[in-house]
Amino acid sequence: MLLFTLACCCGCPAYYGMPMASQYPANATLPGQVADLRLREDPRSTRDARRLETQMRQAHWLAEDTFAGIYTTSTGKRVTVFGGTGFRFTPSADADAEIDRLTGQYALGEAQVVETGVRGRHERCAVGRADGVGVVVCTSVDHGSMTSAVFTGLSVDDSARLLGTLREQIVTTDG
Repeated sequence: MLLFTLACCCGCPAYYGMPMASQYPANATLPGQVADLRLREDPRSTRDARRLETQMRQAHWLAEDTFAGIYTTSTGKRVTVFGGTGFRFTPSADADAEIDRLTGQYALGEAQVVETGVRGRHERCAVGRADGVGVVVCTSVDHGSMTSAVFTGLSVDDSARLLGTLREQIVTTDG
């Protein structure tokens, strides 16, 4: 009976609390290059990134920090990444809500759940259109951050993998 009591009193809180403790607090910094993507810093890209950052701040006013940037490859693929840091108690619901928020802007179809392999991190991807071009929009949310990206010229699977790579380079945790 004592073992059962210890498991319930200590094991359950530890199991559910570990993702929170390891994912929050988080910081975000946009690197100049991720894989074959280079951060664009021309005036138009900088203006567009600031606009996205403002939209993130308005949509997620409890975010501790927000970020946005536009990356391109030499072959013309474009990735627009944006997000924020701050504590999130329900990352799964927040991932659904972020895809819902972006649905109108990108005419998104049904979202697909993407397995991340990380407890407490939830990812969704959906196919849509932006300026007449097919895009994939993915969002990844854990207890300390939200990272979303709009991909051109990539499949859903490739977009999800690239979002994971971007997220690992952009978001760092203190936990």
